[in-house]
Amino acid sequence: MTVAPREVPPPPSWLRSVVPPVLFLLVAGIVGPIFLVMGLLADGPESGWLLPTGIGITALDLLIGLLIGRGRYRAAEKLHRLRSRGRPARARVLSFDQTGIRVNDQPLVKLRLQLHGADLAPFEVESRTVIPDIRMPLLYAGELPVLVDPETGEWELDWASAPVGERVHGVAAADARPPAERLAELDDLLRRDLVSREEYDAARARILDEI
Repeated sequence: MTVAPREVPPPPSWLRSVVPPVLFLLVAGIVGPIFLVMGLLADGPESGWLLPTGIGITALDLLIGLLIGRGRYRAAEKLHRLRSRGRPARARVLSFDQTGIRVNDQPLVKLRLQLHGADLAPFEVESRTVIPDIRMPLLYAGELPVLVDPETGEWELDWASAPVGERVHGVAAADARPPAERLAELDDLLRRDLVSREEYDAARARILDEI
């Protein structure tokens, strides 16, 4: 079977990372620009507070937007580096704990992993990571696929190499639910962009083969 090449995202753009959150905050906090314009146009001592208030609110919106954009850019830059030069490796699950927090209706899990690979000296990492519900059985299997940048030590879980229902070290993510229920959940995950089309097609084919 031919393995499709890994999809490498394009290099991140600073403007594309920063402009959307800045514009959103300016629109959401439109009162700042409104006060700014009114302060410039108004004439009279009773309106003297409009200009400094408008400048302050607009500057705060810009600052928050820039900080959010910088975070988006750094995350995209890290992803690009890992997808471009990261090496496949394995992560042995040393421990994991539920935090009780859900992000986009998926659990935020505290992980302690040992990363290792053919040309990678083993090292331990800790991280709070969102794990899709459908991937949780892989934590009990004991190992997860990862991408590691050997130069920086940056890493990410490589879900593209662990399709839904994959056996990890001989342990299957077992699911005793009726096929119809599993297919319905799979359709819901695809609609919510929690699995890729390739993962969806592979998982659907496996479920249908069991019928």
